[in-house]
Amino acid sequence: MTDVLYVAIGGDQPQLACYAIGSDGVTEPSSAIDLPGAPSDLAVSPDRRFLYADVAVDGTHQYLSYQIDSGSGALTAIGEPAHVGPYPCYIHVDKTGRWLLAAYYSDGMVTVHSIGEDGVAGARVQQLNTAMKAHFIQTDGANRFAFTPHVGDENAIWQFRFDDETGQLTANEPAKAAPEPGQGPRHMCFHPSGRFAFSNGEQGSTVTSWSYDANTGTLTPGPMLSTLPADWEGKNSCSQINITPDGRYLYSCNRGHDSLAGFAIDADTGGLTSLGTFGTVGTPRPLAIAPDGTTVFVAGSELRVFRIDQGGALLHLRDIDPGPVAWILAVRT
Repeated sequence: MTDVLYVAIGGDQPQLACYAIGSDGVTEPSSAIDLPGAPSDLAVSPDRRFLYADVAVDGTHQYLSYQIDSGSGALTAIGEPAHVGPYPCYIHVDKTGRWLLAAYYSDGMVTVHSIGEDGVAGARVQQLNTAMKAHFIQTDGANRFAFTPHVGDENAIWQFRFDDETGQLTANEPAKAAPEPGQGPRHMCFHPSGRFAFSNGEQGSTVTSWSYDANTGTLTPGPMLSTLPADWEGKNSCSQINITPDGRYLYSCNRGHDSLAGFAIDADTGGLTSLGTFGTVGTPRPLAIAPDGTTVFVAGSELRVFRIDQGGALLHLRDIDPGPVAWILAVRT
């Protein structure tokens, strides 16, 4: 097995680069492939055999499918591009590997595309209108429910039932779960125990802890903490959030303060304790954690690499400049 970091790079020569993750983070890409247009989000199949890239070609988005080499992590293009159309700001593969789900910020909807037995993303099987500024989608650990946070005035996480035989989403009861007013949940992640989830507030610059009922697929908001130092007075918004594989630590990007906010997680209650903030290079958006839980990667104007110490604090290892980074994804092949 090899831990790798995939980096989607825009600019004049868009590429998808693969970096081997070592004890010192990453240095130079071990392989790279050219892309036909500007990349954005990436997703990987649960068996880690296939990777999917959302790429815009002449203003129209499409899904490209790649097979992952189990030894090196190198990518090989497979199949034909799947037509998408508008920009999906987040994509996610369900636990069966048969469905590619997406959320659309500007179009206020979610979609589901099929994935063939050969691992190639195919036709759209569902389009479901939600509300403007849908920013994320993810299924739960049992693959029975799915969730889509919405920022802005909607200020809610939409809750869906998910049929992994047909790929269809239907509204759960209740259809929405809301944090405190003005938070604007943007991204979320589940604790490995399946008992808790965490979302960050784009507008509120906060992280909210949620209790999760896996039987009903419903979230209940709990404690909320700021992602900012108490003396910060500038403008800020949150972007991505991620949790370590062991569920001990959580990190959220601050745009404006230009930092990662770190939190320790109480495994019994889902409560959070602030670990402070850790500076990034420029304004951070993409965030990834190595599969072994030791290294954090965050991209701003450069890609910054941190080591996680025994208490969850981030120790700066290095900065690299691969070009304009659109997305990063850490995978164990």
